[in-house]
Amino acid sequence: MVCVEEKLLVNILYRAESEVLKDIDISHLNFEKLIKIASAHLMLPALFFNIHKKNLSYLFPEDFVDYTKNIYSINKARNEVLISEAKELSQLLHKNNINHIFLKGSALILSNVFEDIGERMIGDIDFIVQDKDKEKIKNLLYNKNYYGLFPDSLFTFFKPRHFPRIVQKNKTIAIEPHTELLSPGYRCVINSKELINDFKDEAKSIKTPSKSFLFDHCIYNLQINDRGLYNSNYSHRSIYDIFKINCKNRLDIKNIKKDIYTKHYFLTINKFEIFDINITSTLLNSYFDKLIMVGRNILRKIYIRSIQIVELFVNYNYRKYALNKIINFSNKKTS
Repeated sequence: MVCVEEKLLVNILYRAESEVLKDIDISHLNFEKLIKIASAHLMLPALFFNIHKKNLSYLFPEDFVDYTKNIYSINKARNEVLISEAKELSQLLHKNNINHIFLKGSALILSNVFEDIGERMIGDIDFIVQDKDKEKIKNLLYNKNYYGLFPDSLFTFFKPRHFPRIVQKNKTIAIEPHTELLSPGYRCVINSKELINDFKDEAKSIKTPSKSFLFDHCIYNLQINDRGLYNSNYSHRSIYDIFKINCKNRLDIKNIKKDIYTKHYFLTINKFEIFDINITSTLLNSYFDKLIMVGRNILRKIYIRSIQIVELFVNYNYRKYALNKIINFSNKKTS
């Protein structure tokens, strides 16, 4: 069941001005609840942008419009800084012969996917480098006074998706260097061939993936990395990204049903009727899909635990770490 406040948010974000009030009784609207929903999905700047673009200010109290406008203005100013710092970072990496490609929100902004850079809220600058450059970038950023730098992982069998967020005292935006797109156990899901080919291109310019790649990564990131597949969560920020990418060659039933992650992404948001896609799931299919999900997750956990047990015998640091955890737990139990 979609509440009236979320229904209005959906109408404002994704529908024409003439359809915004369809099935909406504005007199029963809780504006504070609308703020909370939009804020939870990181959509306040996009909400204001679309209110302004579609001339809908008359529907809202003046303080509501002023508040959302202020959030939008702050976000736009921050994204202007983000673009500047991303370009400066790219120049630094190119100068040191580190090939890189921007990802996620940073890539969307740099690819001009949005009409206005103030629409999208972004936490940090995500980019991916080749594994062979891992130590090189670590040393480079350390020498450039970035802090919070990458500790060596104890779990050497499982290369982390990205290093911890790092910042530089003279910069505003944190950065997150990636060497992988997805969590361990799922890396065969996304086709990285296009990204590998992009790495072969040595052009000294801002690099972002194609729209089709951004479309796929957006879905897999929510479904796998953010565990949307298992908890059936959705994100209006993710939906809005897909909507703005407007990758029509991906929006057909055959493509959507090609894998369980894409199918469940669109099944979860089907209630909003944003995309013109007639996708349904029978009770039997839903049960079968969940069975596959549970089975995959169990096999993945068995695989990870098996590797960790092996590593206990071959990795001194990991063995020491595990023993310290056991001792600390034992001390807490006896104190």
